[in-house]
Amino acid sequence: MQSARQRQVEAARGLRPLDWVLENIQLVNVYTQEVYPAEIGILEGVIVHVGPPGCFAGSAVRRYDGRGQFALPGLVDSHVHIESSMISPAAFAEAVIPRGTTTVVVDPHEIANVVGLRGVRYMLEATADLPLRVYTQAPSCVPAVPGLETAGAAFGPAEIREMLSWERVIGLAEVMNYVGVIEQDDLMAGVVGAALEKGVPISGHAPGMLNEALSAYLIAGPGSDHESYTAEELWQKLRAGMTVEGRVSSFLESMTAVGGIVRQLGALPPNLVLCTDDIFPEDLARHGHVDRVVRLGIAGGMTPVQAICAGSLQGALRHRLHHLGALAPGKAADIVLVPDLTAFVPDEVFCGGQLTARQGKMLMDLRPAQPHPLESENTVHLPHPPCREDFLLAARPGRTEEQVHVLVVAPSLQRSLETRAVRVRGGWVDLTDQTDLCWVAVLERHGRTQGRSLGVARGLVLRAGAVASTVAHDSHNLVVMGRNAEDMAAAAGAVAAAGGGIAYARDGRVTAELPLPIGGLMSPWGLEEMVARMGLLNDAMRAGGMEYPQPLGPIFAMALPVIPDYGFTDLGLVDVTRQERVPLWA
Repeated sequence: MQSARQRQVEAARGLRPLDWVLENIQLVNVYTQEVYPAEIGILEGVIVHVGPPGCFAGSAVRRYDGRGQFALPGLVDSHVHIESSMISPAAFAEAVIPRGTTTVVVDPHEIANVVGLRGVRYMLEATADLPLRVYTQAPSCVPAVPGLETAGAAFGPAEIREMLSWERVIGLAEVMNYVGVIEQDDLMAGVVGAALEKGVPISGHAPGMLNEALSAYLIAGPGSDHESYTAEELWQKLRAGMTVEGRVSSFLESMTAVGGIVRQLGALPPNLVLCTDDIFPEDLARHGHVDRVVRLGIAGGMTPVQAICAGSLQGALRHRLHHLGALAPGKAADIVLVPDLTAFVPDEVFCGGQLTARQGKMLMDLRPAQPHPLESENTVHLPHPPCREDFLLAARPGRTEEQVHVLVVAPSLQRSLETRAVRVRGGWVDLTDQTDLCWVAVLERHGRTQGRSLGVARGLVLRAGAVASTVAHDSHNLVVMGRNAEDMAAAAGAVAAAGGGIAYARDGRVTAELPLPIGGLMSPWGLEEMVARMGLLNDAMRAGGMEYPQPLGPIFAMALPVIPDYGFTDLGLVDVTRQERVPLWA
């Protein structure tokens, strides 16, 4: 019995009829960065030959007219957290395939921080039969920084080795504890060492890292980064041989600067790939996925072919997916047709040789017939339903005023610290007269410590009401932000009762709610319904004074202890750089 490879060899030699031929196209060759007329012959979902127009006359079962469009490889997202889209993996696939993405390399550390290895298993099982090619990296930092937060699980070298033995787990996901890596603490040295033993790619997370620190980080093992904030960072990382993941996420974008660098160089660096990292439903629906990253790269100064190459071949090579990333013999027939390279709006998408999407719409339903057991599991475990007393801060005895450390949140999501004097009334800290301040609380929701922290923040500009969320990177405890204890209790109570999600309350009443029953992170809804529900929530928050373009962004990132320079977790204020807790009282 012949193997698939033998049949494909015969087809390439003209000894076996092709399944179909894609004709009348302009081929985007990502190897030579040329564009020229061609035809593509396909057998059993694999490209067996690419030749000039007319080369397949009489040798195919059927032919498909590309109508003169540009044919390019399916786009590769080199680093993404599906959970950040807040929709299920199947719904995510339905959202991104019509936009030209056919392969994603995911870091499921969001769900892993909630339910541990079961969360990684869920992401593998929920994506096993999708036309979207989903490859997983083993989450390296669960929790992100031990000792600064409480997650639902803790991964060490043993868990990394186990995950790396699973099918479709192809590397170590972003190593966010960069301080631990550089200082070679036992945990991070062991985690990275497990990946080095396996010989798999190791992804990084290195915000602001330059000079000697960058060299140390690279020598330690991580080889990529998506967290550059300045052009100087990008230059240094590219010159050092680090794979730079040009990013357009719902938090930050670096493609404008990346495009400028490519324009200055006059050539595409081989260590540049594209990613989306974290992308919210509204951004995904309105702006696109990797196609958006390509467009911003072009706008920033890259040629269309350079941007396409970075978003396909170079991403595939980075992750050693050698059967993907190009339209060439032996590659998977993941093909995107676009009528205009500069505008770059995908028209038709083929996954494994099958027409899967056309004009922005899926041609098949990807929702599973039976939900996964994890999708109905309640992952919110609090010692008691949230109440008003949980959100009151007692002053020290005899005080009429307190000096407190205030977390200052910038639109860039970077955080600093300042000292403010706040009033004490009846023994409780009172923020009523200071409208630029608000309360921030984090409730440990994994049932491990039952801990709770309460502090003060500035820069969030919430003038009324309160918002609560179990989407709170990366440990995803219950974060609550508000102007008064009553509204904070109402919002937190609604989220807890729903088994996770987001809620906004004002005047003691919940006015907008978004249940996220899958780990407190995702919903089973499709993208359109999710966007509609998110819109209602954002409208309610904007009515409460939240002025950020993405009102939920600062809340989602509030407790993340790997974004400089400070954060607020279930353990209170933390210094990210020094990896230590900061007292509330100044």
